Amino acid sequence: YANVLACSSKQVGEFIKWVQQQDFYENTTIIINGDHLSMAGNSLYDGIDFYDRQIYNVIINSPITTSNNKNRKYTSMDLFPTTMAALGASIDGDKLGLGINLFSDKKTIVEENDFSFVNIELTKKSDFYYNNLLYN
Repeated sequence: YANVLACSSKQVGEFIKWVQQQDFYENTTIIINGDHLSMAGNSLYDGIDFYDRQIYNVIINSPITTSNNKNRKYTSMDLFPTTMAALGASIDGDKLGLGINLFSDKKTIVEENDFSFVNIELTKKSDFYYNNLLYN
């Protein structure tokens, strides 16, 4: 398992270095988003609390500079407006759906509340969803 992680990390690193050497790099934003944590119980993470780990996400060569670029509390919903902003889109109010542009100084839904509150709210029944979206 460690070899798989090392190999994929090396391949991604080599790709990024290659892109950085290309003429189009100055006009290219690279966004790498993890989709989940590695499996629990893996010996690679001995001594690290499973719930303290974060999914790896990075934006390279973004046209946006901000002091809000590390250690924010966020959800995957915030990656939508953040990605759009990194690609040059103008977002009125820095919000799309339930997500906040992480380049902004606005608080995300989990910075305003806690994760457990957000999880409870998101699992509530939605008549609108069931009636208009689920089977249409």
